[in-house]
Amino acid sequence: MTGEFPARADRSGDGLFAGTVTVASTDRTVAGVTTPAAEVYVTAGGEVVAVPLAQDLVGRMIRLGPGERQVFPAAGSLRHCATGEALPAGRYEVFAVVVVNSGDGQAVVVGGPWPLEVG
Repeated sequence: MTGEFPARADRSGDGLFAGTVTVASTDRTVAGVTTPAAEVYVTAGGEVVAVPLAQDLVGRMIRLGPGERQVFPAAGSLRHCATGEALPAGRYEVFAVVVVNSGDGQAVVVGGPWPLEVG
């Protein structure tokens, strides 16, 4: 997985930031059902401080043959998961997760960290 996220995000706005992640299959076909968007986590000092946004979306089929890629939107929250308050200004890391559920199990693709400066 590769990702593209902003280098900076403003916590005074709507409390969100957005980017994209690209999932690639290297040597085998990955097929199944996934959500249309990646789940995005924000961490500080190795601790999760913001969890993925709720996704009330219908799953969609995905099929990636060897060498194929799929781009997913990836929006994240700038609100602390325990308090709901805006994250303090500072440096954070962004991680993304895409889960593909298939008849023979689950493929979990994780990417990151990508740096994020919150101001």
